Amino acid sequence: MGKLVVNTFTSLDGVMQAPGMPEEDREGGFDQGGWQVPYFDEESGVVMTEALAAFDAMLLGRKTYEIFAGYWPYAPADDPIAARLNEAPKFVASRTLDSVGWKNSTLLKGDVAGEVARLKERYNEIHTSGSGNLVKSLMQQGLVDQYNLWVYPVLLGSGKRLFGNGTVPTALRLVESRTFGNGAVLLSYEPAGKPEYGTTALSG
Repeated sequence: MGKLVVNTFTSLDGVMQAPGMPEEDREGGFDQGGWQVPYFDEESGVVMTEALAAFDAMLLGRKTYEIFAGYWPYAPADDPIAARLNEAPKFVASRTLDSVGWKNSTLLKGDVAGEVARLKERYNEIHTSGSGNLVKSLMQQGLVDQYNLWVYPVLLGSGKRLFGNGTVPTALRLVESRTFGNGAVLLSYEPAGKPEYGTTALSG
């Protein structure tokens, strides 16, 4: 059985909305798009590029697919990230799209959770990026096997969060951490069952 890995750029207060461009996602009146870009540097770029070699396929929600499909096919041919993403098998979960035109893309409809479970039987490692609504749904179905959280030293105050209301209580196990000179931290977690609880009350 393969695993599904969630990759997310997030502010310190948990906002994941529109990290790459001002017009990326203005839903809810969000006006801070592009907040991650000032923190992108060569060191973190190398790590992100290396991570591309790990996956066998990509899973994307409709909005993230449209953003990626509008950018990566037109990026310079010698860009290693563009080359990898353009050639990789891509699966797109959408209730509204009728077709997907980006090279090597396949549209998933109907029982997306069931489709993703079948993809995990077919591929060793499936990565998703962004795709907040899709990821939240897959979290509720217990289909996420690893979270790679890029946490940046900025507070945004409002915006979409991956771990918001409705998140299923879950314990996590830290499997790797790395810090960068730009102040970012990469934290990798695996689900570890249900949370455990205790008390600080004095006994006796």
